[in-house]
Amino acid sequence: MKAKLLTLILLLPSSLLLLNAQTEEKKTVKAKMQSATVFFQGAELTHTASYLLAKGENEIYIEGLSPTIDKNSLKIKASNGVIISASEFSVDYLVDKKKNVRNKRLDDSIKYYEDLYGKVDTDLKITNNLLTLLQKGTDKNVSGSEKGLGIDELVKTMDYYKLKSTELQTQQSTLNNKKAELDRAIDRLEKQRDQESLKNDKTMGILRLNVSSPLAVTATFTVSYYTTSAGWTPYYDINIASTNKPIKIQSKSKVRQTTGLDWDRVKLTLSTSTPSNGKTAPLFRTWFLKPILPTAPLGIGSALQGRTSGVNIAQNAYSYDEYQNQELEETVVIRGSRTHKKESATPLYIVDGVEVDAGYFNSLSPDMIKDVSILKDASSTAVYGSRGSNGVVMITTKGMGDYVSQSENELNMSFAIDLPYTIPGNGKEQAIDLSTKEIKAEYKYYCAPKLDKETYLLAEISGWEELNLLSGKANITYDGTYVGESYIDARSTQQKLALTLGTDKRVSVKREKLQDYSSKKTLSNNIEQVFTYRLTVRNNQNKTIKMVLKDQYPISMQKNIDVKLLTKDTTPWTANKEDLGVISWEEDLKAGETKVYQISYEVKYPKESNLNL
Repeated sequence: MKAKLLTLILLLPSSLLLLNAQTEEKKTVKAKMQSATVFFQGAELTHTASYLLAKGENEIYIEGLSPTIDKNSLKIKASNGVIISASEFSVDYLVDKKKNVRNKRLDDSIKYYEDLYGKVDTDLKITNNLLTLLQKGTDKNVSGSEKGLGIDELVKTMDYYKLKSTELQTQQSTLNNKKAELDRAIDRLEKQRDQESLKNDKTMGILRLNVSSPLAVTATFTVSYYTTSAGWTPYYDINIASTNKPIKIQSKSKVRQTTGLDWDRVKLTLSTSTPSNGKTAPLFRTWFLKPILPTAPLGIGSALQGRTSGVNIAQNAYSYDEYQNQELEETVVIRGSRTHKKESATPLYIVDGVEVDAGYFNSLSPDMIKDVSILKDASSTAVYGSRGSNGVVMITTKGMGDYVSQSENELNMSFAIDLPYTIPGNGKEQAIDLSTKEIKAEYKYYCAPKLDKETYLLAEISGWEELNLLSGKANITYDGTYVGESYIDARSTQQKLALTLGTDKRVSVKREKLQDYSSKKTLSNNIEQVFTYRLTVRNNQNKTIKMVLKDQYPISMQKNIDVKLLTKDTTPWTANKEDLGVISWEEDLKAGETKVYQISYEVKYPKESNLNL
């Protein structure tokens, strides 16, 4: 009886510890991602999680969130009257995640091929050793006797060497080929595994919640937040069956994400809006007019004044006349520090934690400053000793991210996709179709032979702003053939959207200078030159086309150089852009028709001048 009682007493503490450990076990629940709204840069993710709460106070942990979130954007809602009294987001860097099935298969395949590679490599080494032994044994057998081998024995030795050598060398070649094949297979599998490892799944976001429940009830928690580890890019496929049919414009998108999660069958929305970047609308202040006195160029010291308290900038003053020949001197003085002579009042400069001299400090551009702080009197000497007796200027310079600004030029639209989508977290772009529209276009053939003798087929789209297009690349297919890549600029102010469909050699253009109509004369102090060019266009197609032909004459920006377009010698034009000096002819060309155009202009300039004619 005493033994049983003693055993019970010994087991009691262990039982209490086990009960306490079970009581203190974390109440965790895995969050399921429901939707994602993806912006050009960034995304808003929404998760849900359900948990059976006890009446009163509860502490639960929601796992499966992205580790790359903007904590300021975190929003949490609870159902069934549950009140969230406190929340804390953290990142678990020690999470032991199970590998997905694809990674497991890749690792198994690599190990299988590596084992085979090891066996083949061993067989190859044995075969190489056997060949070496065969060679040495044969040499020793042939040269071992003083009289040498007899003919019969020599023939037998040679036959045996030939047979075994051929067998071993064939085996050696087979093993080398198999080894190379296995090496290529392992290399391909490792590259694929490296692609899978691009996923940002080494950490996991965890949300701790302190909640109060009026009843023992199952509550659903909705968690949403913004992350920068995602984005999308618009692009287009433009298909043109023929010039007598409408253009088909297919809007597409490329979505990518490295949020640390695989988006599995989520409701996806693509948005062109830009999350707030902290900017505020500007307001006017009273504009007081006052004389501008000569001052030194803005230096690093001037950049400090007004950005931090305790800094004065002293400048030597000069009259305006003296300023023309003098360089103003700028000195940084920290207010509140002990009085010193001017030559010894220079403060201590610390840039990004490193002590620098005044020369390096003054060489910094004001645009490089991110943050400024001042230490003086006891605060400066306590840290830097006597070196900080004149005060300390501590500067933090900007990093690369501080130079990047976000522009907002696109229209705000959203594309809600009804089908659930799966987007892996490896950063690879996933193509998603958005919409397909058809619109009529006007087709023209265009050539500017002064710049390029090729003739281009253009498609001009009127009313293209009604398509709500976004800026992006466009892949163009004409008559079932890919002709190249173009770019759609949604910010363009042109009335028509022009797409280049490629060149067409069936429309030929020739430009030549007419010597009989060109001349050069010297008149007293000036030179007068006349230039005349003939442009010949021929339509070798079996249909009528609309042709746009352009040429150019120079524009003078100086009074002593005179340029005159000779109207009587120039073929009447459709348009003349006088600010550019560009003439356009736009006409229909019938099948097999040839037309000739002419441009002529006169240039008068001083004879000592050498112009780019």
